[in-house]
Amino acid sequence: MNGRRLLALGLAAGLFAIVGCSKVSQENYDKISTGMSVDEVEDILGSGEVEGGGGVAIGDVELSGKVMHWGDDEKGIVVTFANGKVVSKAKKGL
Repeated sequence: MNGRRLLALGLAAGLFAIVGCSKVSQENYDKISTGMSVDEVEDILGSGEVEGGGGVAIGDVELSGKVMHWGDDEKGIVVTFANGKVVSKAKKGL
């Protein structure tokens, strides 16, 4: 019985460590600034989920945009990119 309790305690501590080390934090949100590339933001937050995006070309001018999300419904960061660079960011629950 003692072995099972120790195993359960170890698993709980490991889960807490993983959840506690989330990259979706106020500290990391503050590191994101206008003009950063998608790669620079992903270096800070890890891979994000693309919520939407698109592009258009008019003559020699090409424009693209996408919105990416990190986190969940309770705690998250949303970053909007235009031509691969941060133009805005928003947070929830940080």
